[in-house]
Amino acid sequence: MIRVKLIFVAVIICAVFLLSACGGSGEVNNQPSNSPKVNSGKSTHEPGDEKEKTNAEKFLEYVIEAAYMRKFTETGDYAGIMNTLHDLYKDDIVNPYTGGKLLTIANRTNDLICDKQWKASEVSGVNCIVIDDYMTLLEKIDTSEAVYCLNTESKGCVIGIILMDGVYIYEVDENGEKTNEIKHFFKKEE
Repeated sequence: MIRVKLIFVAVIICAVFLLSACGGSGEVNNQPSNSPKVNSGKSTHEPGDEKEKTNAEKFLEYVIEAAYMRKFTETGDYAGIMNTLHDLYKDDIVNPYTGGKLLTIANRTNDLICDKQWKASEVSGVNCIVIDDYMTLLEKIDTSEAVYCLNTESKGCVIGIILMDGVYIYEVDENGEKTNEIKHFFKKEE
């Protein structure tokens, strides 16, 4: 009986040490990845503005909200922004050619930005890559050289490339060319 109590106490002590070691810098992010969706009440359009948003513009709103929720410019929390994007996404960006609505997101190296061979899945409305090297910056890349998934097989898909300082988004048209390009820099939080 005493041996069981000692093992139990040892397990509890190990658990406490493991939890404190995994705690990081002590800063707590109040937005877990499974937090409920929040409607901030902010409108990007003025009353009477009837223009429908492009799929690229819709995805930009998701990225901005996820970056803000994760304090991305302060923390560089690449995994967090990926999880939060999945949590926020409502399957409302539809590929007009395939009907795909899924968000495909993965961390990749910066060499994929210039890789035309990759193809977006037919079930995807958005194919997003996160370049998580802390060195590749949107302000330093030539977006005319960004050709990730730029081919006819990816037509209709929104392509998002998240970098440390911003996001580059474009849609692929029926000819495998870029349309509705957006280059957005994240604002440093104060």
